[in-house]
Amino acid sequence: MLKLNFLKNEKEKPRNPNIDFIKILGMLAIIIHHLLLHGKAMIKYKNHTELQLLNILCKWHVSSFGIISGMVGKKMHEFSKLFYLWIITLFYLLMFYNIYNKSHYHFNNTTLISNIFPVIHKKYWYFSAYFGIYPFLPFIIQGSSILPRILMKKIVYFMIGIFIIWASYYGDIFDKSSGYSPFSLLIFYIFGSYINKYIFYHNKITQFKFAIYLLCSILFISSSFISYYINIKNIFPKLDQKIKNVFRARTKSLIALLQVFSLTILVSYINFNKFFSKIITFIGPLIFDVYLIHENPNIRNIYIKTYFTKCPSNLKLYTIYFLIFKGSIYIFVVCISIAYIRNIIFKYLFIKIISIKIELLFTKIINYFI
Repeated sequence: MLKLNFLKNEKEKPRNPNIDFIKILGMLAIIIHHLLLHGKAMIKYKNHTELQLLNILCKWHVSSFGIISGMVGKKMHEFSKLFYLWIITLFYLLMFYNIYNKSHYHFNNTTLISNIFPVIHKKYWYFSAYFGIYPFLPFIIQGSSILPRILMKKIVYFMIGIFIIWASYYGDIFDKSSGYSPFSLLIFYIFGSYINKYIFYHNKITQFKFAIYLLCSILFISSSFISYYINIKNIFPKLDQKIKNVFRARTKSLIALLQVFSLTILVSYINFNKFFSKIITFIGPLIFDVYLIHENPNIRNIYIKTYFTKCPSNLKLYTIYFLIFKGSIYIFVVCISIAYIRNIIFKYLFIKIISIKIELLFTKIINYFI
């Protein structure tokens, strides 16, 4: 009966291609960023400052996933979902350990424990941060559903003013770990909750579509170039460093916020045809796998970090761009292919249904507690 109900619920939840499209773009931006950073392209080709511009253009990626989580937040909070994500994470950690550590016939205790508990041992920072905010999400979801819009606006603008602009000017006074923390992810989750309620599905005035596309594009590009010229090209050398920090493109910054807001609004006005919608919604559920695969410690050390090792040091800029985009698409396609196979295996093993049953059992047990 549980299996039938689960399958029925799955069919009743059509995916939103616009949200999945943001996820796809965000993951491609993450891969590009990792090739630039972990692949050390910006260090090896440091004379090409345009690579830093490309990196700035991708800085919205992490905040986009926090916002998306807030946009798709459900009133029924299922801890089985978190457990299911844990199993996927464990699956890739164990799989790649076995593949790339063939000389080890068995796990040592330290490796086994660190793979079983990836959150505690920080195997993937985003999953650790998401795990950290998960028990707080029902309060945000329920709260955003009953709070008046004016109060939500005050909360959002307070967060932008204090936690982003003020904190950028005076330093990381709120211990946000430069955006790589549960607190930072929680802030963007709240932004996503507000966007979902008042912006993404609303105010779709079709006659102003072109103007909205244009304004959002200008905001995204101009904010990125402002950051580039102020902090990389240093066109205002006498400008106070604290002011420069406000316009510095970081994971959690004013620039990343302007980027993700403009991109989210722009995508919300796109009407995908049925063919592209099917492709997008097919890829969407597999995006988390792409992150887990290409950010796996073995994959990063063997493939990402060595991507530019054999390349000459005197490459032209357009050649470097080509290698980055080629590598990003290749990594994305390979990861999606692996994720698709993993998804089929999990369906045949009823992993999601088992996760739900475990939550139901756990719910029955703690029901007898105080």
